[in-house]
Amino acid sequence: MKLLSLLFLFLPTTLLAQPSAWTQKANFGGTARHRCASFAIGNKGYVSLGHINSGPLGNILYSDFWEYDPASNSWCQKADFGGGLRYHTISFKIGSKAYVGTGRNEFSAYERDLWEFDPIANTWTAKADFPGQVRRGAISFVIDNIGYVGTGQVYSTGSNEFYAYDRSTDSWTAKADFPEAERNSACAFAIGDTGYVGTGNVWGGTTDFYAYIPATDTWIPRANVGTIPRQEGCGFSVRGKGYIGTGDNYSSGTNYGDFWEYEPASDTWIQIEDFGGTACRYLVSFVIKDHAYCGVGTNGINFRDLWVFDQTLSLNNATRDYLDVNFYPNPAIEHTNIVVESITENVDIENLRIQVYNIAGALISDKKIQSNIEQINRPASGSGLYVYHISLNNRILEKGKIIFQ
Repeated sequence: MKLLSLLFLFLPTTLLAQPSAWTQKANFGGTARHRCASFAIGNKGYVSLGHINSGPLGNILYSDFWEYDPASNSWCQKADFGGGLRYHTISFKIGSKAYVGTGRNEFSAYERDLWEFDPIANTWTAKADFPGQVRRGAISFVIDNIGYVGTGQVYSTGSNEFYAYDRSTDSWTAKADFPEAERNSACAFAIGDTGYVGTGNVWGGTTDFYAYIPATDTWIPRANVGTIPRQEGCGFSVRGKGYIGTGDNYSSGTNYGDFWEYEPASDTWIQIEDFGGTACRYLVSFVIKDHAYCGVGTNGINFRDLWVFDQTLSLNNATRDYLDVNFYPNPAIEHTNIVVESITENVDIENLRIQVYNIAGALISDKKIQSNIEQINRPASGSGLYVYHISLNNRILEKGKIIFQ
């Protein structure tokens, strides 16, 4: 073990650093702001609308609309939103079109309109109005090409109304009300044939969380989110798991940077690595090819930053300090060496396994780690990016990337 410790002394510090699940990308193309709309269509992400409500000019609203291309890590401006200046809207994608509506306008009035965005024509088309009360801060998700919209603020109070939108008929249908307290600024996402809604402003944040089953139009209580009440957070789903994080405990209160991962099969939440940027509220998100992009928002200062979340590098916070791991060389040509040193007495290195996956998620190597230094040979599939998992009794302790040239 002493020889291994000496080896670590001569390795570059940057190589010893544990890879982060969050990577910063190009700043949002528009002005820093919060309470924006966001969605993804195909290989592009979109962020628009929003406002700033501090500084010498007071409340400033936006109608500009921006497209993000992950391939070039760049933004370009698209046609302004058809409904004009707006913030705190709903937004969702069905097929090749996106839908944005409700929210608050420049006259502080709430809206119920809905607009369809066509990315090919770069045009907005008015659709059937949301049938409930005018509102802002509602949630939305999509299951089987049906958009679901509900909750939100209706002037002096919150709402638990819930409706389904069918784009094929441009029509809305009332659904079972959200069963918990009326609220706005909640989080929502869909996994498979189930929608999930939780947290939000109930005169302060909350941790409650519910599943919605469209087939039976019913709500089922699920495990509470995390350990602290929150509102104005960020939610999304990737590869069958849900994520909620950031936000604050009450409007303009303590801002959070934590993130939690939800496993539907076991109805459990685990805390993962904190958001890569500054703790804040009103982050937006969109998902492209199993990667979630989160950005903008405010903590009293408005932000323009954008971060991408890589689930393959995400770890349970409870496991992050078990091991020190390094691969060298990385990038590699014929093989790379893995150096593992246990930093807790309850981890036996001989019980560790390493699995290597290609970027499509297919397992290509699974072996037991028999010593502190092991060799991983170049996969038969050749050069490219690979992901490794190091596990103990099926519990993943470490994740990272290997590049073979």
